[in-house]
Amino acid sequence: MTMELRKRLKKITNIFCIFLVFGCSYYSMAGSIPANINNVYIPLIENDTAEFEIAENLTSKITQEIALQNILKISNNSDSDSSILGVITNASDGPFSFDNNEQVDEYRFSINVKIIWVDNDNEKNLIEKTFTGFGNYSINNDPSSDGIDNDNDGILDENDDDEFGDSRELAINIAINKIASDIVNSILSTW
Repeated sequence: MTMELRKRLKKITNIFCIFLVFGCSYYSMAGSIPANINNVYIPLIENDTAEFEIAENLTSKITQEIALQNILKISNNSDSDSSILGVITNASDGPFSFDNNEQVDEYRFSINVKIIWVDNDNEKNLIEKTFTGFGNYSINNDPSSDGIDNDNDGILDENDDDEFGDSRELAINIAINKIASDIVNSILSTW
């Protein structure tokens, strides 16, 4: 009787494992990019602001994020399967926090970017969305000693390898990184 029970349990376990494997593979494939899209063309993002070099940096970061995720091949050809088109519609600085004397202690740099991911074969927009990114900075302190977690990674100042240099430039790079990451996450979660 015990031997028969073991065989049944083994069969049930094997069947469960088969369903688990096929179920998970279906789930991961259900969230994938459309089958006809294997590559993406990313022309230079347009810049409708007065902020210098921001379009080049954002385009480069989006390209890096897609290459890092290895989700699509990057194409230099406008005849590719898909395209990511974008326009930076706003770049602004504004007060974010104040000290005890009601003086601005920290500023926030914000960027708004309208992105369209186009299926070139079917002439269909897969994503049409505005993304916002921001970074905080202080004009009075060096980012490596300002007591602010500028890139929101949980590491402060001299312990953080990427908190150094011009604090506003750091805030711009943080905003660009957030937007690029959000764009790639939207592409991954579209389907």
